[in-house]
Amino acid sequence: SSGINAEYGVRMARIIPKLRHIIKINDITPTMMNKWSPAECETRRILASCYRLTHLLGWDDLIYGHITSRVPDTEDEILINPYGLHYTEITAANLVKMKITTNETVDPGNSKFPYQPTGGVIHSAIHANRPDLHTLFHMHSREGISLATAVEKMEPICQSSTELGEVCYHDFRGVIFQSEDKEPLSRDFPKPHKTLIMRNHGLLTGGQTVEEAFNRMYFLWQVCQTYVDAGYTSGPVPDRAKINEKILQQSTQGFEECRLETAYGVQEFEALCRLLDYQGLETGYPYSEASKHFMRQTGMELD
Repeated sequence: SSGINAEYGVRMARIIPKLRHIIKINDITPTMMNKWSPAECETRRILASCYRLTHLLGWDDLIYGHITSRVPDTEDEILINPYGLHYTEITAANLVKMKITTNETVDPGNSKFPYQPTGGVIHSAIHANRPDLHTLFHMHSREGISLATAVEKMEPICQSSTELGEVCYHDFRGVIFQSEDKEPLSRDFPKPHKTLIMRNHGLLTGGQTVEEAFNRMYFLWQVCQTYVDAGYTSGPVPDRAKINEKILQQSTQGFEECRLETAYGVQEFEALCRLLDYQGLETGYPYSEASKHFMRQTGMELD
């Protein structure tokens, strides 16, 4: 499984520069900047970049799955992907703005694709119940579905487990698309938890930023991948493979102490956005001065 994903990433890194039609991520025009605040424009660029990275890592599922972010300075508006576009087609300007209270479209973006009702229900339910989470990341990766289907309770089995905190679980109730589906989902993902296993369905993480939700999803995916590779989806985890609580807490603290003075997930996300920019996708990401300096050293021209 790990070999498959590594091969996929390498293959895409080779293919993307050779595509005849590159769809740039930061396609916000001056006219759009007049109707969207600078903070919303920045959120759109970062969120659209997150969709592209999801594809690059081989996590996307045709046109399904959703990553949503609250529109800055609003209480009930989020940005979501247009239903029908592939993740390589998601841009800052074509993200759909919707209300989480009424599910109505506030701004369709510059495409003619609507948002998916199922995604609207799942994400609006959690966003409404969890104002502390500004971004939600939901995906159906192969490893994630395997774990969500076969494992009753995820044990801490590798270093990546230290990044997840306490994991929540939501039982499968069929396709989520009706308003009555919101309450059980909200109940199963209470504050302050940020990791949710949707049984028989997929994975969901939350964060105060796009970067945090993405980073947590990366570590959750690594744990799922380890479960599959070690054969723990077909049998119990042996006691010798479980990390005890004391070491788990020490490792979590160690991760924090090793981090630079940046918000959680920014270092990792920024590095991957540089990869997108090297391929000419123009993320518009708000890079740190260290990143800008390094990119200029490589010969890149930055605005």
